[in-house]
Amino acid sequence: MKFKLTRKTVAICSLVLMLFVIGYAYNAFTSSKYETVGFDIDENYLSEFETEDDAAAVISDSKEGSVTIVESNKEDDKEISSFFTEYKLERDKNRTKEYDMWQNIIDSEKAEATFKTLAQEEIVKIVALTEKEMIIENLILARGFKDALVFLTDDSATVVVEAKELTPASVAKIQDVVMTNTKIAANNIKIMLKD
Repeated sequence: MKFKLTRKTVAICSLVLMLFVIGYAYNAFTSSKYETVGFDIDENYLSEFETEDDAAAVISDSKEGSVTIVESNKEDDKEISSFFTEYKLERDKNRTKEYDMWQNIIDSEKAEATFKTLAQEEIVKIVALTEKEMIIENLILARGFKDALVFLTDDSATVVVEAKELTPASVAKIQDVVMTNTKIAANNIKIMLKD
């Protein structure tokens, strides 16, 4: 099978490469922006789980998670709510742009079949990640947090929650929700506090 190197092939490959570079840069920026602190989960603090099986699942997978605390001055509830709303809107806007880019490749008559297949797979990933983020955010809210913001990749999760403090039990709750709804290990889950 011969592979033709045409201008459209180079352009599409460049777009795909650029998308991955932007994704990597975004992940590197959000990861390095905050100080990460290790957090050991003590079984004595897991009494807030509904059943012992929930707590045992978190403990057995990994004793260590990652908690990142976002420094913030005392903001009122309206500003904090605005923070979560703005980031959710920005995340959705970026996902829509990414979706549209892949959809343009699918709709293009000039795109090769392999690129159309790749574009379809990426669209399925985008939709799945968006749905999982929404489900996880709602489940975190159901666990008693005021607000939550979740960013998922294939192998990591970043969760920002609105709370006065993060206790080992609350960290375990968040890890449990993320690990139950994804295949992400506890050591790849970053939990940030926005107070």
